[in-house]
Amino acid sequence: MQNEGAVMRSRTSMLTILALTISLAAPGFTVFCVAASGSASPHNAILSGVVRDSQGVPQMGAIIQLLTADATTVATAFTDDHGRYIIQAVLPGSYQLRATAAFFLPASRQNVRLLAGAQAIVNLTMSTMGEAANWLPAQKRRAEEPVDDWKWTLRSSANRPLLRLADDDILVSSSADNAHKSSVRGEVSVTSGDGGFGQGGIHQILLLDRTIENGDGAVLRADVSGSRSPYPVSPSAEIVAGYERRSPFGGSTRMVTSFQSHPELTDGASAGAQIMRMASTEEFKFGDTIVLDAGSLLQAERMEFTRLSSEPFVRLEVHPSDGLLIEYRFASGRDLQSSDDLDNLKPTLRLLTDGSGRPLSTKGSHHEVSISHKFGNRAIQLAAYTDHLDNVAINGSGVLDAGDLASIAAILADPTTGRFALASPNYSGHGVGISLVQPITPSLAAWFGYDRGTAMESDLDPTSPVAGAVKGISTHNTYAASASLRGKILRTGTTVRTEYRWQPPRTLTQVNAFNAPAQDAYFGIYVRQRLWCGHLIPGGIDAVIEATNLLEQGYQPVVASDGHLVFLAQAPRAIQGGFAFNF
Repeated sequence: MQNEGAVMRSRTSMLTILALTISLAAPGFTVFCVAASGSASPHNAILSGVVRDSQGVPQMGAIIQLLTADATTVATAFTDDHGRYIIQAVLPGSYQLRATAAFFLPASRQNVRLLAGAQAIVNLTMSTMGEAANWLPAQKRRAEEPVDDWKWTLRSSANRPLLRLADDDILVSSSADNAHKSSVRGEVSVTSGDGGFGQGGIHQILLLDRTIENGDGAVLRADVSGSRSPYPVSPSAEIVAGYERRSPFGGSTRMVTSFQSHPELTDGASAGAQIMRMASTEEFKFGDTIVLDAGSLLQAERMEFTRLSSEPFVRLEVHPSDGLLIEYRFASGRDLQSSDDLDNLKPTLRLLTDGSGRPLSTKGSHHEVSISHKFGNRAIQLAAYTDHLDNVAINGSGVLDAGDLASIAAILADPTTGRFALASPNYSGHGVGISLVQPITPSLAAWFGYDRGTAMESDLDPTSPVAGAVKGISTHNTYAASASLRGKILRTGTTVRTEYRWQPPRTLTQVNAFNAPAQDAYFGIYVRQRLWCGHLIPGGIDAVIEATNLLEQGYQPVVASDGHLVFLAQAPRAIQGGFAFNF
């Protein structure tokens, strides 16, 4: 038996060398070698594809290996002068695919599923050993863009990925097949309406996104508001610029900088606020099992005084098996908890000040352990967390006069929109949560969530003065339930995101605050609809509308110093709409 094994190994080696020789000598002819896969049968599978470099050039003579889960070689093939390969008569099952070539880093694909009597197409891209990593713009992925193999992503309510799912009925294809193309995309938007805190007036927004063939790119977003009556102030402005650099070994380096100027904000004694932020993250991938994500947000906030702060985070993912994800997260701020949070190019305004115009720290800590699992075409996540939050904002709606502002120690008001924010005492809490995602169509998914944890609740009656409102607010163990629909309706081209997040009416802060965007409360909706596409504007014109707490739920009345009512609310109603011109 040992002699027979040696003979078989010798024959296999000779056949491999012969196949490589014929592949190099005969252009357009692909030779493959199959080991231990049996003879051709209608019950066997076929695997084929194309191997390219990062510039999209086909690679001739690359060695293609089909491996089992324990790394045993099942079949070997070589690419022809067009970079093509084919492996026939393979037993159905799940395999690994690997491509190697001189002066290139190996490329591999896990979980290649081969079905009986079917042909799977798997394209691979190889990077040279001295090649720089690809650069991609830090722009949020649109729902209609199939940029990788995954068809669905379970995301927390803060829009962070929890578990990526592949459609069982779709054969595996390579994300590298979507080669980077040189492109320039621009968008000019004009919006107006009943804006939220720091979002009043007419806004002109410019978005520029440029990508070249090797993946290098940049993104810039600028938002300038117009004048607002009856309180004419200088225009507010927000500028954001960012980039992403991906590693050929997996992972990425990302950086986003932003500057915000809000001359309309006041604490009664001083007016005008500026915020500068610089966020950087680094993601490392160790094989297909471990992902380590870490970074920090540095920011300088100024009103009457300046405060500098740093908010680091660490996230660790472990994938013990297909469809199972275990994750640990530590975060010291709500705005940056993973690299994916840098997709949001619209900065969140969380500024709070004391009575002397000194910005207050909103830093905290969040520890969370979660388990996500795939069940068919749906996924579920269970999580447990502990939180500590400093100076949490209690939002309100209504115009306050100078007397009210002077009588409240920690308040920041936006008189142009009639919104204000009070600083509540620090608090700690803990809780659990469950999330479920269910695909409805290839571009639309339903999401459900339930959280049980600590939040701030009001014990005030309608005759309570706003000056003492914070004293009537305390922590309680409560719950929140959410349901949302997110994605795109392909037939009409409508992008939609609608959500109803219910909490008891007297709840003034969010349950599981580190996993819920600040604007999510009760009924909210975002709709973007293509209206026209012509020769003058090839990208077309879109109508956009966004509403927060559309039904004005959870409002709690308190009395201002002159006797009129103002309201405390987890998220006061805000409605904005406009048009976006794409080019």
